[in-house]
Amino acid sequence: MKKRTKISLIFLSTAIILSVIAFILSIKLTSDFEKSMKSADSQKEEVKIHDVIITETKEGVKYWEIYAKIGEYDSKKTNAILTDIVGNYYKEGKVVLSFTAPKGFYNSDNKLVKLHGGAYVVAEDGNKVKADEISWVSTTDKIKAKGNVKIFKGTDFIATGNSADINTDFTNLEIMGNTQVKVFKTEK
Repeated sequence: MKKRTKISLIFLSTAIILSVIAFILSIKLTSDFEKSMKSADSQKEEVKIHDVIITETKEGVKYWEIYAKIGEYDSKKTNAILTDIVGNYYKEGKVVLSFTAPKGFYNSDNKLVKLHGGAYVVAEDGNKVKADEISWVSTTDKIKAKGNVKIFKGTDFIATGNSADINTDFTNLEIMGNTQVKVFKTEK
């Protein structure tokens, strides 16, 4: 073989070997990159919004409305963690309940609202509910209260318990767990 052919073969062999090594290294490097990208995508991305208003309507009529100082949404925008909440529950276009809580949660898929950290609900007729947690699903007309529940129906009725189910106009009330009911007679 000529000297020129030998040098060309050595150069070509070296180039092929280096190319194979570079190809193997690039596969290893990019697989680590793809893994880190997938793990970054799988982490929840949250959005924080100040002065949030969430409204639920039924047939174009406002059903309830929540105002929160801060709302933190997940990346799918289905769950919101709310802070410093006030709101209203409507029937036939007028406010029938007002509520407040330091913390809350809203899931737009199942229309679940949870108020916690000391939730307080007041009806238009003055009836009140205080509890550690108050929740409702907008497909029902029922409010659920849990933890240190206190219900005041006017000034003549006080009930306490571990949990309660109440409809929005306070005509149906069920108190459960370690209950105590006091009925006061007013003098005329």
